[in-house]
Amino acid sequence: AMAKVLKDNGSIWVIGSYHNIFRVGNIMQNLGFWILNDIIWVKSNPMPNFKGTRFNNAHETLIWATKNEKSKFTFNYKSAKSSNEDKQMRSDWLIPICSGNERIKENNQKAHSTQKPSALLRRIILTTSNKGDLILDLTMGSGSTGVACVNTNRNFIGMELDEDYFNIAKERIEKINKEREENE
Repeated sequence: AMAKVLKDNGSIWVIGSYHNIFRVGNIMQNLGFWILNDIIWVKSNPMPNFKGTRFNNAHETLIWATKNEKSKFTFNYKSAKSSNEDKQMRSDWLIPICSGNERIKENNQKAHSTQKPSALLRRIILTTSNKGDLILDLTMGSGSTGVACVNTNRNFIGMELDEDYFNIAKERIEKINKEREENE
């Protein structure tokens, strides 16, 4: 479905753990997607492995790809470099998982177990899209991508199967839109 809606010069990002990312990458290549980079999101504050039966899972892999090898994708190199102390952006990103005020909670429990940090999504959006571009998130969960789009002047369409997650995302995005309008 993504191949049908992705613009010829658009790009796609997929985030996953060792449970699924290698299968997803293989499927994407079999469908003709061209992988530009794999990024390792190193979680500076990972959840502990309470069972102690294997290594602590302290990273996730991101795949950045285009529709095909000839796609003329967006990469804002200078923006990436300037946000990285004027050094070339590497493929290992040290960003903490959501905690504190950023973590969405309901009844003192995490509202979404895999909520992505805004710093991660902001970096993706700023480096691989332009103001006014349309970002589609087919599994928007708690709406972190939508919030990052509002904060970076991108248009956003989000989809979510879970009604509770959808409502959380809708509320977050509406709140950030309202705050932004009040500050303008």
